[in-house]
Amino acid sequence: MKFTRNVLCQFTLLLLFSISNIGHAQTQIEVFTDTPTALGNVSGIEVIHYDLSIPERIKEKYLPALPGDIDRAKKIMKTYLASVQGMEFQKAIREAYRGHEKMVQYQLEKIPAVVFNQGQYVVYGITDIQRALALYKSHRNLEEAP
Repeated sequence: MKFTRNVLCQFTLLLLFSISNIGHAQTQIEVFTDTPTALGNVSGIEVIHYDLSIPERIKEKYLPALPGDIDRAKKIMKTYLASVQGMEFQKAIREAYRGHEKMVQYQLEKIPAVVFNQGQYVVYGITDIQRALALYKSHRNLEEAP
């Protein structure tokens, strides 16, 4: 019984240690820009790019030209939004605004921004992921130093 309790206690401590280390592992980086930007890769880290200019490009691509008459414009839009292309537009525009939603959620002050830990750490002014990651790690090391 005592052996089982010791093993269980050691297993629990090991599990807790593993979970706390997982919290420090960086597995996702989010990059916010207002232009199409080529981003580098980091081994073992998922890089998500939010190009905040995409909604305008989608509107230009999908939306029909509308007349000045509001009633006619409403009818055209109602018909358009019910069409296959209109449904594609709605799906694309929802996805395109995801970056804006995240920007508000993280309370980002400007772009470009490289975000770590779901908004806990932000590096402003650069899109170089390697450089941003180095700055982030340097900051984390300073925080963890005694």
